[in-house]
Amino acid sequence: MIKERLKELRKEKELTQKELAKLVNLSSNCVCEWEKGRSQPNIETLKKLSEIFACSVDYIIGNTDDFGNIVPAQPLQEKEKQLLKNVRLLSTAEQAQLFHYVEFLVKEKK
Repeated sequence: MIKERLKELRKEKELTQKELAKLVNLSSNCVCEWEKGRSQPNIETLKKLSEIFACSVDYIIGNTDDFGNIVPAQPLQEKEKQLLKNVRLLSTAEQAQLFHYVEFLVKEKK
């Protein structure tokens, strides 16, 4: 079930295996292996995937057919809501660029 869901979600986002691999900091071979059912992502990667695809881990692993949008543990602040709204207006490619830029900023902060 995981292999079908991952492929479906990736294609819905119009991402290549290589682009998805970059978003989760793994090789495109890993994504290929998941989609062929030869291996499965670990729990940390599943969490990242659920954020990328805005669905629950349970949906990805096939425990539910309910897409189950992620509910934040804390309510979003107004600036966070605006940021999310703006991100959703971007193309998939632009979202991927933004994701990489944010990761860069976080790494620079450390």
